Amino acid sequence: MKIPIKALMELAVIVHSHSGIVLKKNKAYLIEDRLQPLMEEYCLSSFDDLIAKAKTSSQLTGHIVDRMTTNETSFFRDKRPFVLLKEKLLPDWQANQRQKRSQLNIWSCACATGQEVYSIAITLMEYFKGNFSSHTVKIKASDISDSAIVKASRGLYSNYEVSRGLSDAHLNRYFTREDPYWKIKDELRSMAYFEKLNLLQPKIEYGKFDIIFCRNVAIYFSKADRQRLFQNLSACLNDNGVLIIGATETLFDINEQLKRVDCGGTAYYCHK
Repeated sequence: MKIPIKALMELAVIVHSHSGIVLKKNKAYLIEDRLQPLMEEYCLSSFDDLIAKAKTSSQLTGHIVDRMTTNETSFFRDKRPFVLLKEKLLPDWQANQRQKRSQLNIWSCACATGQEVYSIAITLMEYFKGNFSSHTVKIKASDISDSAIVKASRGLYSNYEVSRGLSDAHLNRYFTREDPYWKIKDELRSMAYFEKLNLLQPKIEYGKFDIIFCRNVAIYFSKADRQRLFQNLSACLNDNGVLIIGATETLFDINEQLKRVDCGGTAYYCHK
């Protein structure tokens, strides 16, 4: 079923107001592909009916946003940020603590189905060699998608999912087999706490963090929303905090509070 331009524009307003995601006219095929199964679930015969019902149903609105959210991810996606974490950011953080017992707070802003979160956890486990006696480690994992958060918190992955980015050594060391799935071990799962979160929601306390991962998120936002997003994230960084964004993303002409630091072919951002 083809979506009329008027309906596309109305859906774009709904999705943007609830998530910040910008749907453009050239994405009509994507909207049709992702929302038609939802229309069948609700026994709706047209996109106009879908919009009319969404205006009176917060549950349906949430499902629409959920379907339009891109949750494409993999373990250790673009390996360089995790190398940066292990070889630069964690040693720097540890040196700044001057051997005092302290808490390391990391935030995965758009955790999708959890692969980034557990890639971070594995990196931490290998850096600290499983010995956290001197430190407490907490990873905040958030996403706007209900279904993604549920899956991420369960930590269950198919053979296909674990084949994307995980070495055999990582799989055998940090997962257990629960046929037909692989489950992340409790020692890594316990590092993370999960919550549904709209990154553009105003007047919300996100917390303070030493390292924030916000990769491949802002590319779906308008420039004004990107500016608001990174202003919010800048305020969430501790004094020596670090922000990691996607390899194709930049804060140029977006945020003046943070400076870019290049390290071994990978960039991160911190307060000026």
